[in-house]
Amino acid sequence: MNTNNVVFETLEATGLNWEVSKEELYTQKGLKITDKYAVVRSDNDKPLGVVGSKYEFLQNKDAAHMLVESANGSFNPEAKFHHPWDNASSLGSFGNIGGGSIKEGRGIFLQLELPTEYIGKSDINRYITVTNKHDGSGSVGFGSTNQVVCCENTFAAANKFLSKFRHSASLQQRLDEAMLLYKAALDFESNQLEVFNEAANRQFNKSHIEDIVKSVFNISPSVSKREISTRTQNNMSQFANDINQSINEQGETLWALFNAVTRYTNHSTKRKDKTESLLFGNDARIADKAYKTMLGWLNLDTTKEFV
Repeated sequence: MNTNNVVFETLEATGLNWEVSKEELYTQKGLKITDKYAVVRSDNDKPLGVVGSKYEFLQNKDAAHMLVESANGSFNPEAKFHHPWDNASSLGSFGNIGGGSIKEGRGIFLQLELPTEYIGKSDINRYITVTNKHDGSGSVGFGSTNQVVCCENTFAAANKFLSKFRHSASLQQRLDEAMLLYKAALDFESNQLEVFNEAANRQFNKSHIEDIVKSVFNISPSVSKREISTRTQNNMSQFANDINQSINEQGETLWALFNAVTRYTNHSTKRKDKTESLLFGNDARIADKAYKTMLGWLNLDTTKEFV
């Protein structure tokens, strides 16, 4: 299949076969609002947000082209994509490409699954990922993300930790930048897998557990129980269960503690919009802090980001 056919089938499967456009805004009295435009979906006229006159779109079809072209021959129409998402507005897959939208199209995501890596006792599924916000609230994210399969985790922070470029650049500049950034993302991913392997071969101790609890709940070990809210105590109890389950699967390793965090953010936390939180919100921030905590344990550069 050629790229255009793959893109079309992907958009159809994922519910993303639509475009966005700018439409003029008016007050109730009929006065035109200058330099502000509504973002509107082409298929259902749904307003998604408000943007300025210089705002440029990355259309869904262009995001899909980025994904397929970056795969460099890795598209497999016979493969089955294993979706980590459970409550997106639209969701689907074609071959080893999956994706969908959140909040009725205000955000979209596309992933192409790459060959699996193995860390400790877990499989690491790797994805080329594109995320985009059509409501004017965020940049385009592009790069590589990881998924820990042992507990059916989604990637914990896809959009926040991908390479970013603004909607104000020209489309061609965006595409050219994305291709260049992808090589850097793959180089970073190789380093990240080394981090995971190192963590899988290091035993943890009591101080590591204290560190990870502090990174998740921002609570010092010296704080007394009566100073902690009942809700937080309940969440900490659930996190303890997640740690025990990860230890049973991975052994008493630093990798098990990090797995416990992603298990907690993906399965144990209760959010009004879980997908939004995993991509852009509190769960993404928790995963980032935990990853940097793990880098600190390994005496590695804590300025590196988790992608």
